[in-house]
Amino acid sequence: MDGPSWRLVLFMTTTLLVAHYHAGHAQPVHQKPNIVFVYVDDWGFADVGFRNPAIKTPNFDSLATNGSVLQRHYVFKYCSPSRASLLTGRWPHHAHQWNLPPGHMAGTNLNMTMLPAKLKQAGYATHMVGKWHQGLFQKAYLPTSRGFDTMTGFLNGGENHMDEITGGLVDFWTNGAPDSRNGTYDAYVYRYEVTKMIENHDTTKPFFLYLPLHNVHTPLQAPPEWLNIYDNSTCKARHTYQAMVSVADNVTGTVVEGLHRRGMWENTLMVVSADNGGAPCSGSNFPLKGSKGTFFEGGVRSLAFVNGGLLPDHMRGKDIDGFIHAADWYPTFCKMAGVDSDDSGPGRYPVDGKDVWPILSGQTNTTAHETIVLGFNFSASDSGALIKGDYKLVVAPQSSSCDGLMYSPLDYPCSQGPKAPNCDPNCLYNIVKDPREENDLAKSEPDILTDLMAEYMKYSAEPQSTRDQGFHTEDSIPLDKDAVPKLRASGGYWRPWRD
Repeated sequence: MDGPSWRLVLFMTTTLLVAHYHAGHAQPVHQKPNIVFVYVDDWGFADVGFRNPAIKTPNFDSLATNGSVLQRHYVFKYCSPSRASLLTGRWPHHAHQWNLPPGHMAGTNLNMTMLPAKLKQAGYATHMVGKWHQGLFQKAYLPTSRGFDTMTGFLNGGENHMDEITGGLVDFWTNGAPDSRNGTYDAYVYRYEVTKMIENHDTTKPFFLYLPLHNVHTPLQAPPEWLNIYDNSTCKARHTYQAMVSVADNVTGTVVEGLHRRGMWENTLMVVSADNGGAPCSGSNFPLKGSKGTFFEGGVRSLAFVNGGLLPDHMRGKDIDGFIHAADWYPTFCKMAGVDSDDSGPGRYPVDGKDVWPILSGQTNTTAHETIVLGFNFSASDSGALIKGDYKLVVAPQSSSCDGLMYSPLDYPCSQGPKAPNCDPNCLYNIVKDPREENDLAKSEPDILTDLMAEYMKYSAEPQSTRDQGFHTEDSIPLDKDAVPKLRASGGYWRPWRD
């Protein structure tokens, strides 16, 4: 069976499989665990069925409600740095805080050992399917040069979902060469690739799958068969967005189905997370303040949950309130694999993340971090944020692209929520008692503000030449104006062009 009908049958079949298998108990295993990490791009905090009944996500719902929802999972306020934190284990400003534009000559620090390279040291097969956004101007920055055995997806930060074109060039890549399958909805290719990868995997060997989906990043585009499952949308933009979330749900469910079919699920830990909050004019972050592009909770507190046979039974169906940052998965996964997470050395900051298995397993609900650095002094506004104890400091007024300082309703962007005040110049919140960031304590608690500002400014002693790799604004990253003409003349695909 092929075509749209096959895709919808898979949607329903996967739903039943996930619902059926969640009740399985983790079995004793003597093999290193399989690890799956799914990033959903620009996914709003409320844009999932278990928080919003208008969205159809049966696979996500089953994984979350029968696993553990990570209520305090933090990422950067936009795409590339969140990926860099996961893959290097560093705070964003110790990796980079820029969203690398096409044609620019930079990438994630080559002195840092990425997570897949660490896992390969432990004997893992390592695979990536989806969005890279960690550099491409030289071959050394490509996924297969950073530890992945295989990769299918695109190299820049965004593209047309239907034809895989960005900046006038096709951006579609498999392993070490351009992929000619552009013209198919990108998530369909990703679904095919993860199915094939799992089917062909040697189950005597542990594997790591990194699945950074392009959905639900703009442009908002979805195939008709997914648009047709919704008849309750309140406006066109929301209709397309709902369909795109359901596609992401379907691809993730396909992974779960394949792992069950191959007998691998009981020895797997799966993490699903947004890479940042829902984008302004796109996703709903209800009930949080702000959106992608801000350090308010709506920009950096991600929708996230864990499941898999390795999750202890007593943690299933529970919310986890312990603070976790994307950088923490690096040492957590390394420890699970039995490899040292230390990556100290010249030309790089040491790993910042902490092992969070004690939080996932219910041994504690307290982060091992004294301070979680959400961002530090990037761009002309010197904007940043950190969390220390129960308090969160937001430094400088936040950019308000579209209506990013709004409390978005569940059907956003079809209707508008109340506006919220900006920082003047800084904000202080008790983020445990006031998760909606409604009560700014900057003026009423000057001693706490002073303490957090002093903590924040400690990072100013670090060498500017190494923070953000020396590029403190996106405009400071070198642009090769000849890149597009050169690549157009050599086949019309994005690929390394400066070797």
